[in-house]
Formats: sequence, structure tokens, C-alpha cells
Amino acid sequence: MTVEPKKYAEGSFTDDYLLFLLAQASAVASEAFHAELRNSGLRVSTWRILASLYPEEVLTVGALAQTCLLKQPTLTRALDRMERDGLLKRVHSTKDRRSVFVKLTPQGHELTQEKVHMAKSHERRILSGFTKPQAAEIKNVLHSLLDRLGHRKKLTEKRAETDPL
Repeated sequence: MTVEPKKYAEGSFTDDYLLFLLAQASAVASEAFHAELRNSGLRVSTWRILASLYPEEVLTVGALAQTCLLKQPTLTRALDRMERDGLLKRVHSTKDRRSVFVKLTPQGHELTQEKVHMAKSHERRILSGFTKPQAAEIKNVLHSLLDRLGHRKKLTEKRAETDPL
């Protein structure tokens, strides 16, 4: 038995186009949380970096760029600012000086922990209209989509480059 997608609107191409729906859902779901971050003085890009390194991740700059959805030059500028602010530190690999690893400082960990609580609260509000199995299924479908597109495999490979400091 095949399941046909529900038609919510008739009209333009984007009304039922997967990529548009994903982008739109992300933008709408993120809007209030991003406003909370900005009101607390934190940039969205800074949040993505902090969250990617939380709680105890040590990532190469390349793996971090891929995880955060940032281009490496943009990430480097953000890392400069965050390192100056005491939120993270960069360390050269002992095996290959060209490899640079990034990890949270205690100050960065503390700030991130506070923001993770905000993020989880925001997520609960978004998913409050769904049952627990429905909410789990939403995440499972998104994980499956990322797996099929090879994204999670790429991230896993990038993270495997990381040697503990």
C-alpha cells in the first residue's frame, strides 16, 4: 500500500515541493528561537558552533564547518571572535600541524549548557501538538533523509578525523 502525501494547498509548485517545505519548516520553526538567541546577545552562527561542540566534542575546523552549515572562511572569523571571547580554544594536532581542532572552554560549555536548555524548551513547544511517537517519527524521517543523501556519513567521516586532545 502506498501512501500519497496530503495536499494542503493547490497552486504553486512550491506548495508541495520537498526542498521548499523543508526550508520553510526550518525557517518558521527556528524564527522564535533565533530571536531569543539574538535578544540574549548571541549570533545564530555562534549558537550553531557552540551546540556542535557540546557537550565534549573536539572537532577539526573542517568537520565543524560541515556540522554548522558554515563556509570555512565564515567559520574562521567566528572562531577568531569566539576564541577572543573565551568560549572555545583551537589546538594544533600533535600528529599533523596543519590540522586544527576546536573545543569548548569551561566558559563556553557553561554558556552552551544554558542555551541548550533554551533550545530543548523551544523544541518541546514546537512538538507539543504531536504525540511522542509522532515527534520521534518526524526526527526519524529527517535522520533517514540525511542518511540517504549521504550527509550523516560525511559528518561521521569528518568526525573520525578528530584525535582527542
